[in-house]
This record gives sequence, structure tokens and C-alpha cells, in this order.
Amino acid sequence: MVAPLVALMFGVVTSRARDQVGASNVGIGLAIIVAGAAIFSRRAGLVTAVVAAMSFNYFHAKPYHSLRIHEPGDVAIVALLAVLGLVISDITAWRRRHEIITSSRARATEAPSTIGAMLAGVHPVGEVWPAVIDAVLDQLSLAECGVVAEQPLNLSIISRSVGRGADGSDTFVLPAQGASIAIVDGPRTLGHLIVMPPSGSTSLTIERRVIIALADHVAISLTYGDRALDTSTPPVAP
Repeated sequence: MVAPLVALMFGVVTSRARDQVGASNVGIGLAIIVAGAAIFSRRAGLVTAVVAAMSFNYFHAKPYHSLRIHEPGDVAIVALLAVLGLVISDITAWRRRHEIITSSRARATEAPSTIGAMLAGVHPVGEVWPAVIDAVLDQLSLAECGVVAEQPLNLSIISRSVGRGADGSDTFVLPAQGASIAIVDGPRTLGHLIVMPPSGSTSLTIERRVIIALADHVAISLTYGDRALDTSTPPVAP
């Protein structure tokens, strides 16, 4: 990451003419650097904010070349630099996640016509299957999952038999702690698939049939060649 180094060098260079430049102008310059880094990535924004705050504190806050601060105005600038990186980084991360969700929903809306057009002709299964799977993944792209041998007692169960609502939708809210669905192969239960929202999310709206499709694909993979689920490895923690 270049931005933290830029913030540090900016503090060093401006310290040579601090009386002419002024602490407020230095603070504004560092804020611009922090904002630019935060727009690029959350991690870069947070690291740059810390470096910028320490750079200002060390080179421009009295007593100079010390991490102590005496002036209330300098305290405010240091605090604002630190908070600025956190706020802009979180806003940027939220915006990018919102763009991903919007894009996924748009692709999911177009999926029936796209898949229908492909199936109107004859294409290799190697092309059709990935296209179908990609359409399903648009619904699950933000979720996380794992497989355990026994049904988790602390998680909600995703039923396979619940019908659609009056509007024809089978969407439901996946809770923050996640939910489980049985992985079945005929009468046998091979294990349980745990699906949960990504870390930091409180919930995720998703279609029940998509999770069922994922569980069925896992069942196919686990029984391919008549191999049973390997439970010798530790289960994935919910």
C-alpha cells in the first residue's frame, strides 16, 4: 500500500515549512490522502488514517516530535483523521456490496431468458451446465456455507416442502447465525449444509429453491462414484 507512505512523507515534507503551511492546511492535505485510500479499499483507508493521524501528531502537533498533544485544535484534527478513514472505508465497502447485490439481482432477472435462449438450440452440456450454475450463484454469491455430519441444534432448519407464497415467491430471510438444510440421497441423509450470510451481515434475503439446488448438487458430489460423506475431518463451525 502506497497511501500510508504518502501520508507519512507528506507530514515530513510539510514539517519543514510548518509555519508557512499551517496545521489546518496540513490536516486538509492528509484528509485528502486518507479519503483517496479509503475509496480504494477499506484496509488501505484504515491503515492510512492511522499513519496520517500519527504523522500529523508527530510532526505538526506541539510538542513536536512527540506523540503527546497540548492544543485542543490539534487533538480534533488527529481524531478527525482517524475517524475519516473508518467512515469513508465503511461507506465504500457498503457501496461496493450494494453494487454487487444489484448486479446479481439484475443477472438473476435476466437468467430465465438467457438460459432459455441457450436451450432453444443444441449446445454441449459443458457449456449449458456452467451457465445454469452461474445463474444460481447470482443468488448465493454473498453467502457462505459448509457441511457437517450432524444437524446443528442451534440453527434454523430450511424446509424442502414449504410452498411458494401468494406472489409466487419462495424467498426467505437467512438469519445472521445461518440455517441448515439436509443433504439427502434418496432415503439417506448424507449430512447437513450450513448456509450463512457473510461476516458482518445481519441477514440475507435468498430463494429457498436455490439453497435446495445447492444442497442437491452437494449430494451429487458426495455420492459420485458411490462415495459416502467423509466425516473424519472436523465439521465446519456455524
